[in-house]
Amino acid sequence: MALRVSAGWSWRLIVTAAAVYILLMAVGRIRLVIIPIIAGLLIAALIHPMKHRFQRMGLPRLAASFAALFVFLVVLAGAAVAVGFNAADEIPTVSDQVSQGVEQIRGYLTNGPFHLSQSQLDDLVDDIRRNLANNRGRLVNGVISGASVAAEALTSLLLALFSTFFFVYDGERIWNWIVTRFPVGAEERVRGAGREAWSTITGYIRGTVFVAATDALGITIGLIGVGVPLVAPLALLTFFGGFVPIVGATVAGVAAVLVTLVSGGVTDALIILGVVLAVQQIEGHLLQPLVMRRAVRLHPLAIVISLSAGGVLAGIPGAIAAVPFVAVVNRVATYLAASAKPASDADPPAEGDPAPDGNPVRGDRVDPGDHRPPREETRP
Repeated sequence: MALRVSAGWSWRLIVTAAAVYILLMAVGRIRLVIIPIIAGLLIAALIHPMKHRFQRMGLPRLAASFAALFVFLVVLAGAAVAVGFNAADEIPTVSDQVSQGVEQIRGYLTNGPFHLSQSQLDDLVDDIRRNLANNRGRLVNGVISGASVAAEALTSLLLALFSTFFFVYDGERIWNWIVTRFPVGAEERVRGAGREAWSTITGYIRGTVFVAATDALGITIGLIGVGVPLVAPLALLTFFGGFVPIVGATVAGVAAVLVTLVSGGVTDALIILGVVLAVQQIEGHLLQPLVMRRAVRLHPLAIVISLSAGGVLAGIPGAIAAVPFVAVVNRVATYLAASAKPASDADPPAEGDPAPDGNPVRGDRVDPGDHRPPREETRP
């Protein structure tokens, strides 16, 4: 008996694992299509309330959708322009500071505990230059592959914007069409699962934007207080890093500390490190429980595994989309499990409905245990 049960579970697990593997391979092959569509869905969840606000102001649905997408693009372009101007102003200063930092490192290697001679340093620099010259072909191939990646990114961006507009403009009709593809008896459960999924997505994206903006504000205040250059790029990096849970904030914090180390020295870098740690503690112990717990009800281990799987399948975009996807699956599965009524909890059949034995239910039905003949009706 135990062997039969084990064999039954084994082939079911094998079939399930094979199905999951095939699905992941299919997603990996068409990730250039799936990732922009998911990005469009997340952006639509962010700007959908703006569309409704424009409609309440009197704009028709088409104009309100265009206006919401236009406002989003204007904000995004404004942030990019601000970062570009800040970087253009600060790069000459940063270059001088980097040169000074290199000289300090050279002096440390010469006069510090390593006691390297000037000839050894020159040999090290020559080796680096020689390796760059020998790998020139690889660098050229990297530039060419970078150009192809840029073309793919442009295509994905256009597809994401196209998907965003139609999700905002016609999302309700698209979902209604999907629901009507299911059997009639399952339509209500599918519609309810869709509401749960949409609530999870909107809660996740709005909470993430709030948390990321708070992190960027805290890091910006610290950088301005210390006097670090490239404040706007680092703030934008911190903001976008907030969309990758756990990993993104860490990478953005390391970048801020390294820039501060090069530009201001060890003391300023330690101050920024303290600011980064304080911001991350506030995020982890205050913002995440209060803002994100209701939207993303996932264990930290599930989040880490989701990030790893998404990163392996589709890089950074996959890591960004992995957590909301898993959160939606978890929420929908919970809803479907709760909405499924067990047979024992079903309502008793109403009068006139067929009973389990096939006979209609009547109000004067005789108890099966009562063997007395039925009453005769008396007529006046």
